[in-house]
Amino acid sequence: MKTKNEFFRLDIHQRIQHVLLIVSVTLLILTGIGLRFSDSFFGHVLVFLEGGFRTRGIIHRFSAVLLLVTIIYHFVYILFSKRGHSEFMEILLSWSDFKDYFNAIFYDLGFRKERPKLGWYSYREKFQYWAFAIFFFLMGFSGTILWFHRVFFSILPKWVFDIAIEVHGWTGTLVLIFLVFWHLYIVHFAPGKFPMSKSWLTGKISLKELKEDHGKVFEKLVSKGN
Repeated sequence: MKTKNEFFRLDIHQRIQHVLLIVSVTLLILTGIGLRFSDSFFGHVLVFLEGGFRTRGIIHRFSAVLLLVTIIYHFVYILFSKRGHSEFMEILLSWSDFKDYFNAIFYDLGFRKERPKLGWYSYREKFQYWAFAIFFFLMGFSGTILWFHRVFFSILPKWVFDIAIEVHGWTGTLVLIFLVFWHLYIVHFAPGKFPMSKSWLTGKISLKELKEDHGKVFEKLVSKGN
């Protein structure tokens, strides 16, 4: 769908899910960092701004529940929405994604003259999506053990909790690095994107972005006379 050199990209459900994801993950990261580095000056400041350790814990658990609600919303959207199911099928990994990935590297290194033309969901979106799915599983599983430690402590050995603490903490750190140094840069801070792409707010993408980031889609629209 096209409107004044803008093209439809995300529907209202996808935009709502994205906002819920931003809120829940941001709060989880901030409250998680406050606890993980609570013995440092930066950690003390974060915990203070979060209202102390008790309030920090409440916010962290609320954010975890909000993230779970977002994931359930996403699954319902995939299962019961025609567009959601279609979008999910497009985001499944295929061999061509790895081929595009290496061709993009060769282009950046100057070994290829043309950048690979990508669809709506390229290796970038797919790698981010499935990486976050793995992070969510690890964080959710370890976080559940830690949250309900009184229940699990009676049936699980202590080393399980030690592993859960490390998995939860390091996975949270990876999520932070992943979001800041990959997702935020590609979508918002990269040259031509700064200060941000507005598609997550408007659901639309510009003609320039379509040509540069989704060349296959642009060529398909041209062939149809759109």
